[in-house]
Amino acid sequence: MENGIERIRSGIELLKPAEKNVALYILQHLEDVIRMPIAVLAERAKTSEATIIRMCRALNFSGFKDLKLSIATASTITVQKSYNFELKKDSTILQMVQTIETHNIEAIQRTLMINDERELEKIMHQMNNAKKIIFIGIGASAIVAQDFEHKLKRINKNCETIFDSHGQLIAATHLTSEDVLFAISYSGETKEIINALSVAKQNKATIITMTQNKRNTVQSLGHYALYIVSYEADIRSSATSSRIAQLTLIDILYTGIATLDYDKSVVALNRTLEVINSF
Repeated sequence: MENGIERIRSGIELLKPAEKNVALYILQHLEDVIRMPIAVLAERAKTSEATIIRMCRALNFSGFKDLKLSIATASTITVQKSYNFELKKDSTILQMVQTIETHNIEAIQRTLMINDERELEKIMHQMNNAKKIIFIGIGASAIVAQDFEHKLKRINKNCETIFDSHGQLIAATHLTSEDVLFAISYSGETKEIINALSVAKQNKATIITMTQNKRNTVQSLGHYALYIVSYEADIRSSATSSRIAQLTLIDILYTGIATLDYDKSVVALNRTLEVINSF
């Protein structure tokens, strides 16, 4: 999460046009920008200081100084830019293994770089304090949601995954300000999810979204946003690397929530394990 350069690259599609222009200028002049005052950058990028500050915040930097420091101390992680390499009809087993491995590793690395630790911490506390948590998703996203439900139930959290669009609307209707609705939609434009979020928002439920790292309708309806970075060129790798990245974020959130009340979590996990083992 500490690599400022990758955070800019991964999050650039989230930015508004003026902010995106600043980000592109920064990426093209990394060494110069590190030594620039904000006023000089504004002049050279032909923008305002206010736009630069908005861009920094949109990319989860606390300010321009934070962005420069993050660039200067960028991680040495080298992410292979191989997302245009796809499996072919005559691909060997080794090629399949290497391709899937590379896509998954890259998706996880880029996803962790763009999601801010402070946002993750806030989400953990919101979910830990929620009276009820409803997970919603359609298709592959629903499977990811169900995985999160399964994990949280092991530590005795009141949660449920709803796959059916009508069921999602019914659940959203009865949510309150004490509840959390966690919506997963890689595209961010799934109609059924948008409908449920609109109802939940009217009822003042806390909304957490997990979508691709581009501006989208689902993300715009949430109070907290998580982003997935995955380059899937065609159907042969569809929903594979993005799913792995989603599951990685879920594992992080689950671990954080369990740790917030560590002793109770351990007791609940042990009770769960004892019951399962007894059968």
